[in-house]
Amino acid sequence: MSDTREFSMQVQHAIDAADQAIRLASDAEYKLQRAVMQAHPQDIQSAQAALTQAKHKVRDAHAQLQTYNNEQYGQQIQQTMEQLIQASQDVDANQVKFHTPKQIR
Repeated sequence: MSDTREFSMQVQHAIDAADQAIRLASDAEYKLQRAVMQAHPQDIQSAQAALTQAKHKVRDAHAQLQTYNNEQYGQQIQQTMEQLIQASQDVDANQVKFHTPKQIR
């Protein structure tokens, strides 16, 4: 019985980490869009770094959730994984859209 409870806690921890990664990605996207609108090079670079970090967190959370993807938690995990995939696609799109050259003139 305690093994089931421990497994359930691990799954919930993975879902919580995924939710946090999704929020981090969303916040990083907003930060980048705001920095671009203000045309402030240092803020843009900082936001791009935050976006890259968010991308790694999303990827890690997705990999962690895949280890728990089973029938018992399948629906909840599947929904969170779909949100992670969407967050990853959004981050990729923003990285391409707001790419700045290494040398800003």
